[in-house]
Amino acid sequence: MKRSRISLSRSRKLSALLLIGVLALLPACTAASGQATGSPKSLYPVIKNRGVLRVGIRPDDPPHSSLDSQGKFVGFDVDIASAIAKYWGVRLQIVPVNELTRFSFLLNGRIDLAVTSISETVQRAEEIDFSQTYFFSDQSILVLKDKYRHLAELAGKTIAVDRGSNAGDNWLAWLKARGHAGDTHLQVFGSKQESLSAVETGTVAGYVEDYELLAAFAHRNPRLYVINDPGGVGVKLDGVGMHKNDSLLMLKVDLALQHIKTSGEYATIYDRWFGPGSATPVPLMGHIEVWPNG
Repeated sequence: MKRSRISLSRSRKLSALLLIGVLALLPACTAASGQATGSPKSLYPVIKNRGVLRVGIRPDDPPHSSLDSQGKFVGFDVDIASAIAKYWGVRLQIVPVNELTRFSFLLNGRIDLAVTSISETVQRAEEIDFSQTYFFSDQSILVLKDKYRHLAELAGKTIAVDRGSNAGDNWLAWLKARGHAGDTHLQVFGSKQESLSAVETGTVAGYVEDYELLAAFAHRNPRLYVINDPGGVGVKLDGVGMHKNDSLLMLKVDLALQHIKTSGEYATIYDRWFGPGSATPVPLMGHIEVWPNG
């Protein structure tokens, strides 16, 4: 009986060791099959099955996106979103967003992507993921033409900034780097139109925002001028926003952007909204990265 208990004990130990070995192999097997346990599901197959790509786009950010006289969304970002949807073989559904909901709608699943002139920043990248950069520009300040000509003249002045914009932080950093820390005042407005009106009425000395947006406003009002100092107040790199940790979706967006670039469609879209003959000419400042096919 004693030998029997010893044999039974050894048998149980052997079975336990075999079980541990099998369990240890399972993660490698599942990873090799592309079905690692616990990995998040990608939104891309959901979009393809649905046949609809829901994209958040702003109605108040020309020439990136705005509403025409018929209430239709038009602009550079609208065309980019349309091109992505076409490349994926799905229908585009535009969901209106503002400077705050473009983030919250991504996080709560109301939109799949945000193509809405979102500047890539380290702080924002902690909340959402970005595609590769698809638009390159800088930021400057809009003023009354007969008041100011250079950025340094605005030290100590009240400057308008949009709620949710990073342009105000860039302006403060620009001042600090030139010994003007604390020599300015930022007044936050709830919409771009409010910021623009504050400049037109003289309530503020200037309005800090993306160069191309300010150029669009100046084109409509000859009393306005966009300060064109080299480099502006900060770099602007726009990426397509998406929910974090969806590597397949990010890859598919990047490949769509690269296709738009290599097909020549990007050049056509860019020329339409920012080319020499457009209302807001902005020289091309960067290029979409295209990966080798190999």
